[in-house]
Amino acid sequence: MGTQVISGLAYYCGDYVNTDVMSPGRFEPYTGPDQLSSVALIDYESDIPFVDPKIGRSPYTVIFAGKEFGCGSSRETAPQALYYAGARVVIARSFANIFFRNCINMGLLLPLRSEHGFDESVIGKPVEVDLFNRKVECSGKVLHFPDFGPLADIVAAGGLTNYNKQRRQRKEI
Repeated sequence: MGTQVISGLAYYCGDYVNTDVMSPGRFEPYTGPDQLSSVALIDYESDIPFVDPKIGRSPYTVIFAGKEFGCGSSRETAPQALYYAGARVVIARSFANIFFRNCINMGLLLPLRSEHGFDESVIGKPVEVDLFNRKVECSGKVLHFPDFGPLADIVAAGGLTNYNKQRRQRKEI
């Protein structure tokens, strides 16, 4: 994640949002980023769609979610679909482990764990994620998140591949 502040509009997803809802298998094989973007969260039941069907992209940069976001399969196209649609951060009460690691390793989405307390009313509200100060501001509420511990270097490098390339350049591996 190259920038220190990520800002945009918030979206909300409830508990147990499955990766098959994020990038449904019925659209495979995927033809590329535009198709993945257009189907991101297409099967999520909400009065407000995540992706604007007219443009195939999402106006939402930050997703607030409930428990076990990314459960189900280990479908790596799930974080890709969300990213290509326009999301940059997912703030969930908890994540499925494989989805969390796919986000970290791919360097596309920043997964933050937080008991945020938001619901559907947050959709469309401005949100700011300050990576340097590790805080999120939305609807007058400030959330703080811990650093990524041993994963911090992978996050800072923009994913596992970049991290390993940097280590190789420094002759650490």
